[in-house]
Amino acid sequence: MTHLKRWKNTLARKTFDRLPRFYSATKEFTGSLEIHLGEDLDTILYDRFDIDYRFQNDGMEAKAWEPAYIGPERKTFEDGSFENVWGSRQKLLYHRDCKGAYTETYEYALGGDITVADVENHRWPEPDWYDYTSIIPGLKEFPDYPFMVGYWAIGWFSWEVRGMEQCFMDFAINTKIAEAITCRIADLGYEYFKRLLEAVKDDIGKNVVAVHIADDWGMQDGLIMSPDTFYRFYAPHYKRIIDLAHSYGLLVEFHSCGAARELYPGFIDIGVDIMNPVQTSAKGMVPHEIKEEFGKDLAFSGGIDVQQLLPNATVQEVRDQVNYLLETMGKDGGYLPGPAHNIQFGTPPENVVTMYEAMDDYFGR
Repeated sequence: MTHLKRWKNTLARKTFDRLPRFYSATKEFTGSLEIHLGEDLDTILYDRFDIDYRFQNDGMEAKAWEPAYIGPERKTFEDGSFENVWGSRQKLLYHRDCKGAYTETYEYALGGDITVADVENHRWPEPDWYDYTSIIPGLKEFPDYPFMVGYWAIGWFSWEVRGMEQCFMDFAINTKIAEAITCRIADLGYEYFKRLLEAVKDDIGKNVVAVHIADDWGMQDGLIMSPDTFYRFYAPHYKRIIDLAHSYGLLVEFHSCGAARELYPGFIDIGVDIMNPVQTSAKGMVPHEIKEEFGKDLAFSGGIDVQQLLPNATVQEVRDQVNYLLETMGKDGGYLPGPAHNIQFGTPPENVVTMYEAMDDYFGR
């Protein structure tokens, strides 16, 4: 069975030889994995692990292929910081000992006291800043693999331009500003996907299978915002993009970390097809319960814990958990097994190797 056929059959709850799998890790962990195995990344992913997606870059949150940025050159500064597409300033920050690098925003283009006029007059990105045809060569090169195209976040991108704390305050006391920023970003996202799907429409129904939307609605022990905020400020915008994707015959994967289970009915309401990453280490995110409660309406992606399991467990514990997830989340299809976020530096590589070996063993490969 090809990777593409396996993906389509699994999501359609039809017969499959095994569940489609993916890989997602930081560059630092990937480097340690290459050293551990003495192999390059392509050999590891496509020969040893036999994953079912082709990656656009190094495998860090790279399941979705994004169009190339061709907009104005972004400012860079002597201290190594730079301006992002929203006009905010970012730099590379480390968790500890110059390891665990992530790009973080620390100066916000629309931070502090602003008016709706400031929002309207801000230099927002434009749809023309992306080359939507840039992913087509990848589609042609790998016709037997499924492709998820595009990546957009409404809440997270709002935080990138305004700041998370300030955005949360706006929901309560500056709703016109909150609505103005949200609408700007959502409108741009809609046009982005409209142009992208037109660019790849000849491959839809072939190996273009889904689009990707992301916003983290969960913390470790509950929602980051109330369901009322979801329905008022976000749901109509998400639904507009989801309806667009569905009109092209595509599925929609939605990424939301944390304890997001309470909001799963809301995601179903707006038409989400696949929930990612099923962070099983968060409160209430019990795999077999989630499958039983929502499995008729949602498929799931992820689930293999990167907070406690992969960094700290024995190889047997990893194997047992993978078997449990395949048996429960994977029952009758509708599940794409893989890490519940990027695998972090310091995770024992042997645990990750065991994760994929356990998948092979479960399906008798």
